[in-house]
Amino acid sequence: MPVLMFVIVSFGIVGVAIVQCLGPVAFRPGLFFGVTVDPEFSRTEDARRIIWRYRRPIIASFFVCMAALWLVVPRLTGVAAPLTASGIMMIDITVGMFSMAATARHVRPFAKPHSSTRTASLTPRTKTLPGGWLPFAGPMLILGAARLWLYMQQESIPSQTYRAALTMLLVGFVGGALYMWVGWLVTFRMRAVRRGAENGGTRRISYWVRLLIAYFFVFFGVSTAVFHVSEITAARGRWFVPSMVVGWVAYLMIFMLLAKKAIRTKGASPSATGDSTPDACWKYGMFYHNPDDPAFVVESRLGPLGCDMNLGNRWSWVVSFGLVAVPILIRLVWF
Repeated sequence: MPVLMFVIVSFGIVGVAIVQCLGPVAFRPGLFFGVTVDPEFSRTEDARRIIWRYRRPIIASFFVCMAALWLVVPRLTGVAAPLTASGIMMIDITVGMFSMAATARHVRPFAKPHSSTRTASLTPRTKTLPGGWLPFAGPMLILGAARLWLYMQQESIPSQTYRAALTMLLVGFVGGALYMWVGWLVTFRMRAVRRGAENGGTRRISYWVRLLIAYFFVFFGVSTAVFHVSEITAARGRWFVPSMVVGWVAYLMIFMLLAKKAIRTKGASPSATGDSTPDACWKYGMFYHNPDDPAFVVESRLGPLGCDMNLGNRWSWVVSFGLVAVPILIRLVWF
C-alpha cells in the first residue's frame, strides 16, 4: 500500500481510540455503561476508577494495532495488505466493544431502580430525511463513480490488482450501506425509551453522525482501491491524492463539530435522564433483549445518538443474518 494510505489508516486508528476513550462523556445522566445509576454517579471516585478500567484495554489495543500496521502490513503484497489494514482497524473497534461490555459488570453493584414512566410527544415526527435524498445517496454515488473509473481502467490494470481494488470497494459498500440503513432507522423507525428523546434536533444529529460514518467507510474503501491501482499504473489516478486528503480533513472537522453538538445536546433537558426500559433487558449494557416489547429498534443506552435492535423481536435475527449474508451474496456478483 502507498505510504499515504498507511497515514490515513493510522489517523483512523487514532480516531477510533479517541472516540472510544471519550465515549463515557456522552453517557446520559442516570445511565453509566448501560446501567441505571444515580445521575451524580459519573462524578464520583468509583466512576473514575471504572472509566480507567474501561480505557486500559483500548489504549493497549491502540499501540498493538499501530505496531501491526507499520511492522506487519508493509511485508504483505496484493490484496492481503489492504485487507489486513482493514482487519486491524476492525480489531481496534472490537476491543472497545468488549471492554464496554466487560465494564458494565463492574457498574451493576452501583445500580439503582429505574423509572418505568413513559411520556409521549404530541409533536408530529418529520417524515423526510434531513438534507434530502442527495446527501443520503452520496456514499453510493461515490462508490458508483469509483466502480466506473475502475471499469474504464480495467485493460491497463493487472487482474490481481483489479480484483484487489474491487474487494476494497466491496468493503466500502458493505460498511456504507449498513450505516445508511441505520441512519434511516434512526430517522423513521426508532422508538424513544427516555423522556425528551423525541426532540427533532437529537434525531437529526444522530442521523448525520451515522451518515458521516457511512461516508467514512466509502472514503476508506475508495481511497485504498484507487491508491492501490495508482501504484501499478504510475501517474494514473494521482489526481485523487490531494482531493482525498482534503476530503479526510473536511470529514474530521465535520465529525468533531457533530460530536461537540451531540455532547452539548445530551444534557440540554432535565427530562433526558435515564430511560424507561429495565436493566435486565440490556445484556452487557449494550444489547437489548425484551420479548415483551414489540419494538424492532429502540434508542441506545450508550449515548444520546445511538439505536439498537430488540433481539427479543424475531425480525431482528432475520435482519442480522441478512446483514451477514449480504456481503457473501454480493461477492458472488461483484466481480
